[in-house]
Amino acid sequence: MNREEEIIARSRAFRKQYVESTPRWYRGEMHLAFTLVFTIGVIVYCASRLESPSWQEWACVVVPMFLFGNWAEWAGHRYLLHSPRSWLKSAYKRHVATHHQFFSHKTLQYQGQKEWRALLFPPFAPVLFVLAALPPAILVGVLWSANAGYIAVLTMAAYFLMYEGLHTLSHLQHPVLDRIPLVNTVRRMHVLHHNPDFMHTRNFNLTFPLCDALFGTSDLDKGVLGTLFNGMSDQARKPQDRARLAAQQLAQTGAAAAGARVHGSGPDRRA
Repeated sequence: MNREEEIIARSRAFRKQYVESTPRWYRGEMHLAFTLVFTIGVIVYCASRLESPSWQEWACVVVPMFLFGNWAEWAGHRYLLHSPRSWLKSAYKRHVATHHQFFSHKTLQYQGQKEWRALLFPPFAPVLFVLAALPPAILVGVLWSANAGYIAVLTMAAYFLMYEGLHTLSHLQHPVLDRIPLVNTVRRMHVLHHNPDFMHTRNFNLTFPLCDALFGTSDLDKGVLGTLFNGMSDQARKPQDRARLAAQQLAQTGAAAAGARVHGSGPDRRA
C-alpha cells in the first residue's frame, strides 16, 4: 500500500468511526438550519433597522468589513486551527484531528447529513463571528451613524454565510462548479489544502484567497487578481510546491511498482 492509499484508507476508517460515534440526537439538517436562521436573522434584523442609508455608508463600511472578515478567516485558520502552538488547543485539535482526518484531498466529498457534523463549523461559531463585529460596529455607529453600525454587523453575518456556502461547495463533486469563476479557484485551492503535506502551509482562505495571495501562503505564483481568477489551472503553481507534489507522485509510483513486483514474484516463491 503506497502513501496515497494509506491516506484514503485512514480517512475512510476515521469517517466510519466518527459517523458511528455521532450522537443519535444529532441531525445535520438542524445544524445547518441553526446557521442559516441565525445569520439570515441577523441580516434581516439589521436591514430592518436601516433608515435610508447612503451609498457612502454602504461602501465605506462593507468594503473594510469584508477585508477584515477575509483577514480574520485567514489568520484564524492559519494561526489558531493549524498551529500546534495555538492558544485555542481545542479548536486546533478538532480541526486537524477531525476535519482533516475526515476529509483528505482524495476523500473530500461528504455523504449524508451525519457527515455535516465534520463539515460545518460548530453552532457557536456564527454567533462568535457576529459578536466579533460588535466592537467596530458600535464604534462606527457612535462616530458616524447608526446605519453604519448596522451595516457592519450585517456584513459580518453575510460573510459567515458566504464562508459556509463556499466551503461546502469545495466539498462537493460536480463538474459545473469547476466552471464557475471564483468558485472554481476556491475549490481548487481547498483540494491542495487538504493534502496532509500542505495543510499547515498553503491555502488558508476558505472564501476568496485575498490574504493567501498577499501574505505568500497561496500555492500559486500570482498576484491578487491572478490568484482570484486562476480557476482550476495548476500552471502557475510555485516551483517548490510543484516539486514536492512531483516527489509525492514519484514515491507513490515507486511503491506501486514495488508492490506489483512482489505480487508478481509470489507464485515463483511458492513454487
